[in-house]
Amino acid sequence: MLTLATNLLLWVLAVTNDSMHREIEAELGVLMEKFSGNETNTCLCLNATVCEVFRKGYLMLYPFSTEYCLICCAMLFVMWKNVGRHVAHHMGAHPGITPFHLHGAIFGPLLGLLVLLAGMCVFVLFQIQASGPVIDFQYFILYYAFYVAVLPTMSLACLAGTAIHGLEERELDTVKNPTRSLDVVLLMGAALGQMGIAYFSIVAIVATHPHELLNRLILAYSLMLILQHIAQNLFIIEGLHRRPLWEAVPEGLAGKQEAEPPRRGSLLELGQGLRRASLAYIHSYSHLNWKRRALKEISLFLIVCNITLWMMPAFGIHPEFENGLEKDFYGYQIWFAIVNFGLPLGVFYRMHSVGGLVEVYLGA
Repeated sequence: MLTLATNLLLWVLAVTNDSMHREIEAELGVLMEKFSGNETNTCLCLNATVCEVFRKGYLMLYPFSTEYCLICCAMLFVMWKNVGRHVAHHMGAHPGITPFHLHGAIFGPLLGLLVLLAGMCVFVLFQIQASGPVIDFQYFILYYAFYVAVLPTMSLACLAGTAIHGLEERELDTVKNPTRSLDVVLLMGAALGQMGIAYFSIVAIVATHPHELLNRLILAYSLMLILQHIAQNLFIIEGLHRRPLWEAVPEGLAGKQEAEPPRRGSLLELGQGLRRASLAYIHSYSHLNWKRRALKEISLFLIVCNITLWMMPAFGIHPEFENGLEKDFYGYQIWFAIVNFGLPLGVFYRMHSVGGLVEVYLGA
């Protein structure tokens, strides 16, 4: 608990430092506009190039620091919950024995790579423009158009996956599991960050100029973002609460297992567990072929999409600061506080979703 509290404090300090950095950057931007046309140089370093390299490198590595602190907090909480916990013998930790193979999945990774390439292009173009004094209107259009195209696709994939979960023959796993419970709480809690920003953006747009092209794109982006978070949470939570297919041992195999006398030896038990899991895996795969393939394709597609949507805000794209709409409506200080509270949670949500989707993929 001491280490957990320390990591939580480090995360809060990291978010605060990031907020202060953005405020300083905004003030420097005002100073640069004020001194534009003069020969005044605001950089006090002897070697401006080296200074710029270290500054950019620090900013590129900074998101990993905040992510590390949050992931440490989550894992330490799971460790704390499992101190002194006894696991029944029939509840062996078999999920970890399944390797991460694609199992013939083609369309999910392919579509995900297309989204990743498009996101990389948008990221590079927007970053180049953000390095200048003013960002052109067309790059805001490009950024929000990318999201408006990707978010509905992800939402439809999540809804299709949730429907397939309902058609499956796997039973719901109602056994109390601290790790799974924490995953659900973190998913729902972290989703409130981006959903809160989207809600305040909707209010600002509806109350001001909802008919302009950029504002309509921001409105569509905000609505789609809320729907995508809800649909993805449903899909992941539904998948986490389904029993893995290697636990659904066929009746014939189960009878043989019960007839066998208990044996000693950890290696022998591990071999028997691997054999039972493999037989159950092959049996269930032959009976639920199209459902399992569809779930794996959807999971892989969503994994790559969430990595893309994590990368863009984590490494410097923050149009919520630059577009000026919400800032003019709420005022600089209020909107600054809203965005700096929601953005770190949004970044954490994407990476935590990747972890949950990997679990759904392995359990399908």
